Parts: sequence; structure tokens; C-alpha cells
Amino acid sequence: MGERGHGRAGRDGMTLVELLFTMTLIAVVLGIGLGSLATLDLGARASVGVVQSTLRQANNWAVARRAPARVRIDPSRGVLRAEGMDVIGTWHFEKLPPRGAFRLDGSVVGAELVEDGFIGKALTFHGLEPGARHEVEVQRDPSYDITTGFQVHCVLRPEKVASGQVLRLGSSVGIDVTSRLGLDVFFSAERTDEYGQPVAAGKAALETPPGVLRPDRWNRITVSYNTSELVVFVEGVAVARVEEQARVAAIDGPLVLGGGRRPWPGSVDNLVITAVGTEEEIVLPGDTSFPADTPTEIVFAAGGGLDRTVHDQPVRIVVEFADGRRRSVQVNLFGTVE
Repeated sequence: MGERGHGRAGRDGMTLVELLFTMTLIAVVLGIGLGSLATLDLGARASVGVVQSTLRQANNWAVARRAPARVRIDPSRGVLRAEGMDVIGTWHFEKLPPRGAFRLDGSVVGAELVEDGFIGKALTFHGLEPGARHEVEVQRDPSYDITTGFQVHCVLRPEKVASGQVLRLGSSVGIDVTSRLGLDVFFSAERTDEYGQPVAAGKAALETPPGVLRPDRWNRITVSYNTSELVVFVEGVAVARVEEQARVAAIDGPLVLGGGRRPWPGSVDNLVITAVGTEEEIVLPGDTSFPADTPTEIVFAAGGGLDRTVHDQPVRIVVEFADGRRRSVQVNLFGTVE
């Protein structure tokens, strides 16, 4: 009995050698673990994750809303910002008065419908009395904030080679057809004074070459401004552009199609207006930065892929670290972020 008890006590305890060996193993394991934690570059992971997240946010916006989106990058400040386009108005002229989205129908004075529109019917001003127009009181709608950018899409058919007023958004945005079938567009610019208050800065204007519109045929046009560039597209091709860095003056009057001292001799269909919705600026975390040659804008087309009029190949964004290392994020042509 006594011997069996003594043997059991010896097996239940630990000898000094076993204890030292166990402590040595624990020290080795802890040393490896702490060393691994020390080598984790959390700043690198966070910075790359911020870039990927912002790009995916813009891509998701373009996919979900079927509207363009972009990411702006300021390399000097290490700042990036996602911006998406929100549709704020659409009109498809199938009846009078035209039915607009979001209950923005408006009223028609003198204008008429034609049966051979771009899709279905269209609104025409050809051969009508001066002042013929379609007018919508949009200036009271808070969604009509175009101060940080806008796009106006519509389809125009000149019935005669002559100039005339096509569209006005108050005094903020204008689109005219010239006497040689070009387009003359403008927006009222606004800048900030030394006290941070908005002040009028005249009009930013852009005229396309003559003949960009085909007579007696439908022409799809887009006028786009993103606080850095005013661009006019016809059939998806940029026909004129000018750099301009200013905010757009607040809309102070109704949306008017037609109007003016004499009616434009043509028809309009499928009007869509979008405004830029801006997300919060994000600063790269940690001791990281963007190289000076970083692209300042990544543009996603409606549907999510990269806008081929801006990017003809995948876009690579590089993040630099204080020790000279670099990590890159790539946006493929179909909009996927890697």
C-alpha cells in the first residue's frame, strides 16, 4: 500500500527537470507569438483597405443606381472621396403635360407632341410661336442641388439648321443649338471668398465645333460637369471640353425646355438630369501617402465598369509607406477592385 502510494505521488507531480523544460517551451512559444505580432503591419493593411473600400463604394453606387460614380484623389493631402450621380429628374414626353419622375410634371405653354420621337412620342418646338416651352418648378426641390456637379442627358432632333434655346435650369445651366448645328453650353460659376462665403464668378461657357448635330436625325447628347471639367458628349464621344474649377451657382428658377425669344426648330426626348452626391473625405491612415503621379480621378460608368471614355486600361493606385515599401490596388476595366 505504502509503496503504491509513493509511486502514485511521484507520477502526479513534476520533477525539476520537467518543470524547467515546460517553462522553456512556454517561453519559446510566447517569443514566437510576440515576434509575429510585432511584424504585423497594421498601418499598411488599414491604408490599402481604405483605398479598396472607397473604390468599391463608388463601384457599388454605379451598379446599384445605374448612374456614373467616381473616386477623387488628392495625392498632396493623402485624401480620397467617393462621389455618385443621383438621378433627380426624368421626362419622356408621351402626353401633355408630360409626366416627370418624382411628381415633377410641370406645365406646357405652346409646345406640342410629335409621334415619331426617339422612343414613342417627343416634345417639339418646330414651327411654333415664340415662348413655346415646357416649364417645371424644380428650384424648390431640395434634391436639385447641383453645386458640386451635374449631368444633363437628352436626345435632340434639329428639324431645321437654325439656332435656338434648348434648355435652362434657372440661370445656373444652359444648352443652346448654334446656327451651324453646334452646341453652346454654360453654367454659372461660384467661388468662395476669403471669408468662406460664396461669390458669383461669371459664366463658364463651352462651344462645340459646328455640325456635331445631324439634321433630321436624333442625336444623343450629354453635358457633364464635375467641378474640374465641363464636357459635351454627342453619341458618347466627347466633342468639346474645358477645365474649370468652381462650384455651380444654386438653381434660382424653373427648368425650361424651349422658350427664349424664338423657339428652337427641333424636338427633344428622353431628358434625364443627375446631380453629384458627395461622400465624406477620407484621409489615408498612418504614415502612408500617395505618389505624386497618382491618378486624381477614377470614373465608373453606369452599371459599374470603368468609363471607357476616361480609362482605356485598368487603373492602378499605389500606396507608399515611410520605409519606402509600396502596395498597389488595381481597378479592372469591368470595375472589380483587387
